[in-house]
Amino acid sequence: MFGSFFKKTPKPKQTTTDVTFQNTVCNVPWNIRTQEQDCSVSSWDEIEDCVLGMFADADEFVTLTAGDAPYHIRYVQAAQTGEGIDVELGIEEGDHTRLVGKNCSQKECMDIIREFYQTLNVQNQEKYKPVEFFV
Repeated sequence: MFGSFFKKTPKPKQTTTDVTFQNTVCNVPWNIRTQEQDCSVSSWDEIEDCVLGMFADADEFVTLTAGDAPYHIRYVQAAQTGEGIDVELGIEEGDHTRLVGKNCSQKECMDIIREFYQTLNVQNQEKYKPVEFFV
């Protein structure tokens, strides 16, 4: 009768946003990576095909990396989650990169990746939050 009263409640998993990564080097103007490929790309059509493939496969991801990062965004990556599409920006800060992300629709994801490909920038970065990692 009293056994459940004394059960320990599991602690919630702790997370941190204080995680940085080594800067990425990209020796080509654009590189795209998915589970199936990791190669240089030269057109929007190639990128769009990969993003559409990610929309069709819940286990797929897309990372578009730029050879030049004048606005400090080295890459944009996306994958499906239970709540939609998770889009993350790899922001270079000195000798390290931090990730910021947000959840969005397929259309918004495509728009973000297209904007990055066309301008090397992404608008409304204030809407992105630091990505949380389990500790």
